[in-house]
Amino acid sequence: MPQSNFIQPVWADCAFAAVETLRRHHGVPAPQCVDTAHKMEPLSELDELFARFDDGKEGEVLAESSGLPSRYVPARQLLTTIRLAATISGSGTYAQSRLCGALTVISDIEPKDMRCVKDILALAFPHEDWQIVSPDIVDGSVTKNAQDRFEIAIADHIDRIEPVLILQANGVSLPRHLVATGPQILPFAAISRDILMIYMLAGHLCDQITDPDALFATLPKDADLTHLGTLDICAALRAPMPMQAVQRLEAMMRKDAKSCGPRLEDLKGDSPAILAAWRIVDDLLLWKRGKAQWDEISRSLLLYGPPGTGKTYLAKAMAQSAGITAIHASFADWQAKGHLGDLLAGMKHSFAEARQLAPSVLIIDEIDAVGSRSDGDRHASNYRFQVINAFLGEMDSIAQNEGVVVIGTCNHPERMDPAVIRAGRMDHKIQVPLPDAEALLGILRHHLHEDIADDELQALSHLAVGRSAADIDAAIRAARSDARRARKLLNVKILHKQMGIETSGADGHVLWRIALHEAGHAVAGAALGLGATQSIVITQNGGQIQRRHTPTESLLSDIEAAITYSLAGRAAEKLVLGEVSAGAGGAEASDLALATRAALQLETTLGLGFEGLVWNAASDAKHLQTPAIHNRVRQRLVRAEQRAVTLLAQHRDILEGLARDLVEKRTMQESDIHHWLQEISDSATPTEEKSENAPASPDHPSRG
Repeated sequence: MPQSNFIQPVWADCAFAAVETLRRHHGVPAPQCVDTAHKMEPLSELDELFARFDDGKEGEVLAESSGLPSRYVPARQLLTTIRLAATISGSGTYAQSRLCGALTVISDIEPKDMRCVKDILALAFPHEDWQIVSPDIVDGSVTKNAQDRFEIAIADHIDRIEPVLILQANGVSLPRHLVATGPQILPFAAISRDILMIYMLAGHLCDQITDPDALFATLPKDADLTHLGTLDICAALRAPMPMQAVQRLEAMMRKDAKSCGPRLEDLKGDSPAILAAWRIVDDLLLWKRGKAQWDEISRSLLLYGPPGTGKTYLAKAMAQSAGITAIHASFADWQAKGHLGDLLAGMKHSFAEARQLAPSVLIIDEIDAVGSRSDGDRHASNYRFQVINAFLGEMDSIAQNEGVVVIGTCNHPERMDPAVIRAGRMDHKIQVPLPDAEALLGILRHHLHEDIADDELQALSHLAVGRSAADIDAAIRAARSDARRARKLLNVKILHKQMGIETSGADGHVLWRIALHEAGHAVAGAALGLGATQSIVITQNGGQIQRRHTPTESLLSDIEAAITYSLAGRAAEKLVLGEVSAGAGGAEASDLALATRAALQLETTLGLGFEGLVWNAASDAKHLQTPAIHNRVRQRLVRAEQRAVTLLAQHRDILEGLARDLVEKRTMQESDIHHWLQEISDSATPTEEKSENAPASPDHPSRG
């Protein structure tokens, strides 16, 4: 619950004094607060206008009034005045900023608010001797040459003895040498409950406030207000009654949450993808505040994984949490007309738009469509070369401009030209698996928190494991449509139907086989010392496991252990059930495919097989058509599977116990899994553990 008692902030006196100066400038009498602690002078014309509402009922609408005030304080100026007072006085450094030789920076100013900030410093703080420096802003945007001119202006003012106040807009960095001197850097005060309360006590709503504590308790939390802009707040506070203003704020936040999309704060869990996203967002926020140089932060990210895992969803959430613009593009859009010239023009336009709207995030979907210059298909080689070279040129060019983060999404990173995904162009490459129950809960809450009780959403998130973020979005849209057609409120039953969830439960035999399969991987991984299992999820028709890899020397024994691990799910089925399903094979990323590819590499490209010291560049399919190689690969796979069966037989009780727990819980995290595997892990001889920050690997995607 929000704090119910309003304690006047330390900067309140400074704010009231600045507001009074601003009122005198505009010729507006100060209002009289009902609360004696904030009593001011006679009522303004605007307060008199709203006096009719003092009984809590709107007797007349505003449009019907003939007594409009002739003088008033502009709302944006009033709000900016209070935020500036909270910035320079709340830090306790107000007096210090006015000393000779003082150097103070106010950071985190949105470009569109810069003009108003400069005006208020002149109108509400007219007696200060600050030499004010600010970047070039035109039509609410940072100009192309703003950074260079900003640095020149700072250098000119540093030569003077008067106190210097630097206004740093988002998207403009402080000079490196200036940061090294350690100036006072004061983030421009974010809109908060305290600021809203002081606004109401200093504005036209003052005479309406009979119980400040009760009003303060109804205001939204600070975290919910941070995404509302100056105009949003001013529009809400135009209301003639305090509670109407509160209701407007709440409505704006609900609309903002729906229209702007998800934020990282809404996505739960600590998956490698979410952690990588937060690192980039945190770096961006530091850069915006002038606490990090652009060349010191990560500026690109490649998210890869199966379709529908929420890669684009995550990229958009990053932009929202960083508070910057998202520009969406894709190779499909660029290629829509089919002509090379049109594709290159579309590509150039997207990159140019990202530069123009900086700070921004450029999201490029289906980036693997760029292809590779080493592709054996010569039919379109010239076309492909031109596309790749143009893309590389745009990536190199945008890296020279501050303020643009590039996020690519794809399904098959192995098909991309190595030059595209090298460090410097794609700083980080992170696999995005299907969301677990915790991540799904965040998605469900984002879309359904107003419709479905939270306990029902938590239960639904576990039943929905195995579905992609795209699946969930589509199911919710379809469920809302069904509810409208049936003239019913949206409920869990309708959602179950659209998500294909059988409320009676899946076939017990199927779930048991899936659980045994995934438990087999976990037990074998512990016995082989391959790293801790981080999570296991099972659904009605599939399963997924993630583990933390340990570094190896890529010896023959290491690769054979990895093959054994890949076949351990199949081995568990054989050991306990007597026969195996097709769940280990099928897709390119399946257990059997991974094991076969590793065994084939041993024989043909790694110099560790029968062929010895030789490298053969033929395709996998061509190799397997060679009888001798095919037989040797098959023998390796048979031996690995038998090794897995032997390992699992030694720990059968743990294998079956873990599988039963999986059937019941559907989702298990590292702490619960460790409870089952600790005895095996302690008796194994694992390689050196990788750091806790090592990315988890979705080794086994959902079974089909």
